[in-house]
Amino acid sequence: MPQPLPSPRSHRLGTLVPWILIWSLGLLLSGCKQPPLLKRIQHRGVIHIATVPGPLTCQLGPHGPEGVEYALATAFARSLGVKAEFKVYSTRARALEAVARGEVQMAAAARLPTSKDQQHFLLSDPWHRTTLVFADAMGKPRIRTLKRLPRATVAVPAGSLAEARLHKLSPPLRILALERVSQEEILELVDGGTHHHALVSHPLLQLWQRLRPRLVTGAALPAAIGFRWYFPINEDPSLRDAANRFLASKNGRELADRLLRQQLEALPRRDFVTLRDFWKHVQKRLPKYEALFRQASWETGIDWRLLAAVGYQESHWRPDAVSPTGVKGIMMLTQATARRLNVSNRIDPAQSIIGGARHLLWMEQRIPTRIDGLDRLWLTLASYNIGYGHLEDARVLTERGGGNPDLWRDVKRFLPLLSQEKYYKTVKHGQARGGEPVVYVENIRYYFRLLAWWDNRRKKLDCTTRDYPLLALKNSRNSSPQGSASTPPVASVK
Repeated sequence: MPQPLPSPRSHRLGTLVPWILIWSLGLLLSGCKQPPLLKRIQHRGVIHIATVPGPLTCQLGPHGPEGVEYALATAFARSLGVKAEFKVYSTRARALEAVARGEVQMAAAARLPTSKDQQHFLLSDPWHRTTLVFADAMGKPRIRTLKRLPRATVAVPAGSLAEARLHKLSPPLRILALERVSQEEILELVDGGTHHHALVSHPLLQLWQRLRPRLVTGAALPAAIGFRWYFPINEDPSLRDAANRFLASKNGRELADRLLRQQLEALPRRDFVTLRDFWKHVQKRLPKYEALFRQASWETGIDWRLLAAVGYQESHWRPDAVSPTGVKGIMMLTQATARRLNVSNRIDPAQSIIGGARHLLWMEQRIPTRIDGLDRLWLTLASYNIGYGHLEDARVLTERGGGNPDLWRDVKRFLPLLSQEKYYKTVKHGQARGGEPVVYVENIRYYFRLLAWWDNRRKKLDCTTRDYPLLALKNSRNSSPQGSASTPPVASVK
């Protein structure tokens, strides 16, 4: 049976319904304004931050994630009541691309902005002002002054502020603009002799001079510029404004300066020969004994890189080392210590390393249990050098002098007094070369940091790595402190 034709009225309504729905939906969407970016982040409870690897930005240190930008951005996230989650990119250009694509909500990568950056991103106020300086390779012609520029080629990342500033110099230098290469990688190339000059921020060069021996500071460009945080330009400015409030606050200003100072102090400047010889021995000597250090770490729970740092300070990893006082071997054990540890041959690398590790653990177990963290570690190392009795004498002097005997920073001020008669006659164990353990501990802290930096980089670990090696001061075989399996590594001397 044929269906009746629709009336003209019903036909018009059927045609209009879809358009009415679309129009209504448009009104609804236009009336529902999206919350500001800051509110959305606080609602989610997490902010995603792009960065690059390095001590100025974000890296895995000997005790966990660290870096100036890492700590500063983490503090900013905490001020918002959210958690900071970092994504590490190989270059600053890639980090900015992540911001533009919406993968992250900000970039904290110690970037000095170009004029193009200001067109494509929302920028925070500077968190630190600095200058661009030439990084020269030791032994090559130097760029010492801007008044008489030599005929030199300077390597810089393509699209960086350094490249833009070089174009403005007169007479111009030859510019090698490298695509997809970071400033940190360029500094390594300068240190290695591939390039002779780079142009980088002064703090970045200062930090890398503590890691690589052949980087020399050249002339500085006069204008100061500031490191800034980057935010997406297609979003509202609420997050950028919150960052500016944080950076302008007393806490933000002081924190930025303190973090940069602490990062520089964590790796004190060493002379060329010390740093050159260390890296030479890392390449030539350490591979022979790394497995032994790792096996000792598995047995004692002490980070193998710390044990290696102790061994380097003691003997520069020479198994036949002998001191004027008769201590021997890689870990420089005394005869008495060797007998207690059942070490029959002190110059045998395997016996010396495991003996030194057990002795260090024994020293740690004598430290009062109320002392923990890094203070416990540094006091343990001091007692390894000077003996537990003399360490206790120094702690007594510290308490008498109004210091805290449980804090290394206080004890190390009083240790040198053990060499002065008016002090050592008042304590139980008498005279000692109290200045030596202070230098000893600081050197081991230095070598430990270098080894951790080197080891983490070769394993491609960064500040986002969760399963990183943690220093264990107590026997923790079951916790696998090196991230290894529950079975011990097979050690051998190559």
